[in-house]
Amino acid sequence: MLDIDKDTFEKEVLKNSLPVLVDFWAPWCGPCRVVGPALDKLSKEYSTKLKFSKLNVDDNQEIAVQFDVRGIPCMIVFSNGKELDRIIGAYPEAELRKKIDLILAKV
Repeated sequence: MLDIDKDTFEKEVLKNSLPVLVDFWAPWCGPCRVVGPALDKLSKEYSTKLKFSKLNVDDNQEIAVQFDVRGIPCMIVFSNGKELDRIIGAYPEAELRKKIDLILAKV
């Protein structure tokens, strides 16, 4: 998973040819740390369909505010520079896979 910040967000997320899942997280967030390994595994599984990245909300508050991220973990999937859908909360890997499949079906 690629770490992104305010300097790389536009290039890596909004202007990417693949849909991009952005994991909005923070180091102090327990549920974020729980979901992290599942996202790492899924990023390998979906490598040709979906790019995975993570954005630390503490270091990039302006982006979190811009996309109305009110709680974490929050995963937003972007396609063609626009928000396609979001997954809010910590889910087990199988549940995340189902949610990602449903979102990718919209692309």
